[in-house]
Amino acid sequence: MSVGVESSAELASAPPRRLRVIFCTRGGLFGALVLHRLRACDEIEICAIVRSSRNFHPRFGFLRGALAYLGRSGIKYALYLLCATTIADLLCRWGTIGYVPSRSRPGGTPVHTTADINDPTSLRFLSDSAPDLLISAFFDQRLQEAALAVPPYGCVNIHPSLLPSFKGVDPVLQARLHQAGLGVTVHFMTPVLDAGELLAQRVLVERKQASIFETTAALFGEGADALVAQIGRLKRRERGLPQTSAGSYQSWPTRAEIRALRAGKGALIRFADLMRMLR
Repeated sequence: MSVGVESSAELASAPPRRLRVIFCTRGGLFGALVLHRLRACDEIEICAIVRSSRNFHPRFGFLRGALAYLGRSGIKYALYLLCATTIADLLCRWGTIGYVPSRSRPGGTPVHTTADINDPTSLRFLSDSAPDLLISAFFDQRLQEAALAVPPYGCVNIHPSLLPSFKGVDPVLQARLHQAGLGVTVHFMTPVLDAGELLAQRVLVERKQASIFETTAALFGEGADALVAQIGRLKRRERGLPQTSAGSYQSWPTRAEIRALRAGKGALIRFADLMRMLR
């Protein structure tokens, strides 16, 4: 009886049993929700985390960045961002889903914090982590070609809109303002923001009374589940579907847009949203 032996070429081309994943996020509840679901997936291993420390612009410090947010979007939106990031990071430490670590700990997952993932130090961290796949969620930085080329299985992003509509910043708020349908997209990343091939999309049944924060959290949770369901395709290096149009892009919301949201009885965040993080 003969016993089959795999050649070295076949072994080299076979997909790894578990994909080594580097996770890029700004943290907060949205990042924690995705990380929690990724860690529960038996087909991947989180080998490193990149946390964004950007404040509006990679060369802005905290104060200058805060002033930039205030100048464009107003104090209510600046406070919303504070709750979605810094305050959420603190509250998630006492919740059940865990939190995104802000620094490396002995025996823990390596963490790199940066305002620019494309700088030489960050590129070296990406390379040294030897990831098979990069996953981005709630990450406010655009990856350039050198960073995108590091993981051999590609880079994918969870974007809380139905691409190609509402690319860019805070698509949930923009969808509400334009009375459009809500959903989430898992797509390959390219140097052009939110323009890569589509892997999966899910539509969210909207709750009109839900805040922007609550809706965004629900979409990132759905997006993480949708991404995990595509791991088999990613292991086989299958591609997605091209986007059907250039779509639409929005930058940071303006003061006028925040006023329009509030005039329509929409809420950015409610106290109950913060309390739910403790459950």
